[in-house]
Amino acid sequence: MTTPQRELADFCEWLADGTRRPCYAQASFVLVRPGGQTLRFTCAEHAPAWASRVQGRYLVLERDEWEARGGGYRGRMLGG
Repeated sequence: MTTPQRELADFCEWLADGTRRPCYAQASFVLVRPGGQTLRFTCAEHAPAWASRVQGRYLVLERDEWEARGGGYRGRMLGG
């Protein structure tokens, strides 16, 4: 199991249309594929908004649950 790297998941990655800078609020949730692939980190405000951007099924996990499931590996989509 990899060691969780919280510094990589500290901030919300939501990028509003027409902007060039992510939200950067504290990320308290993680979007994860049912198979375990980590997709994005998000704050509570933007978690529902990802439904229009993420294709396919995904789960919204609280950070603690994500880490308990072995989170910390970022997956290929996030450069891991």
